[in-house]
Amino acid sequence: MDTVAILAYFNFSRKQAREAALQETLKHLNRQVDILLVCYGLPTNAISSIDNIHIITIRSASILWQKERFHRIALSHLRHNHKYIIWMDADILLPRTDWPTQLKDKLETNRLVQLFNRVEDIKLEHNELVATGLIRKSAIASWGTDIGIEDYFNTSGISLRIQCNPGLGWAAKTDTIKKTGFADFMIMGGGDKLLLAAAMGHHTAVIRALSLNRSLHSLSLHWGERVLSVIAGQVSHLENTIYHLVQGDYNKRNYTNRYRLIEDDRFVLDEYLKINKYGAWQWRNADNEYARGIEGYFHDRED
Repeated sequence: MDTVAILAYFNFSRKQAREAALQETLKHLNRQVDILLVCYGLPTNAISSIDNIHIITIRSASILWQKERFHRIALSHLRHNHKYIIWMDADILLPRTDWPTQLKDKLETNRLVQLFNRVEDIKLEHNELVATGLIRKSAIASWGTDIGIEDYFNTSGISLRIQCNPGLGWAAKTDTIKKTGFADFMIMGGGDKLLLAAAMGHHTAVIRALSLNRSLHSLSLHWGERVLSVIAGQVSHLENTIYHLVQGDYNKRNYTNRYRLIEDDRFVLDEYLKINKYGAWQWRNADNEYARGIEGYFHDRED
């Protein structure tokens, strides 16, 4: 297959709901694309036989947002025939069968494509998929109808308020994403929005809105300029409805204030964190206020 889906799965709390969501995601992807699953906290017998999956097991990782770090690990496992890459959350269902063809057409004239224009939140209850009633747009689809582009990136927490989403699933040609890489320094999350902002030339607005400290500001600015030079505003979305198997409560995620846990300039990423032998972020010494604060944040999210 010429298309590969990268999934990052980390389940620090060993919640069964998260594992069940992954299983549903894999069922929908099976035989549509190749799958690279980078995972921590997944039992070895959890994945049933799927011919087109390659599993990369991470045996040690600190409690941080590891998604973009895991995505970077996956890039070293691509096959030579993988011309197109999608990276999506491990709780997304793509029920239509024609989306890969639509995606390839879109990527002939765009460098970055969001996998949907509409997403419905669902839950898994007693082995049945049940609608929650929450329906959102692609962030791109909301521009010009619900909010202007500049206002969108300048306003922290705006996605929940106007019911759109800047993440969940993206795609690019392999050559494109090898040039940009992933924002693995976003250890509290928010990498998808920073990617979209950088692609459109608005990454400085997101950096301000998130109150990133000096270290993360510098990393974000440098990476954002590289993304802008590659993507140069050539962004679109598919006409496609997807489903999000939501876990937990959005109100407990505290998107607006999460980076305040590491907002002082004493926190320098490379001084506190290292990449361990499995490729994951690991605290150099976990006995520090930042590690405790971040662990508490993810515990309180309950997702």
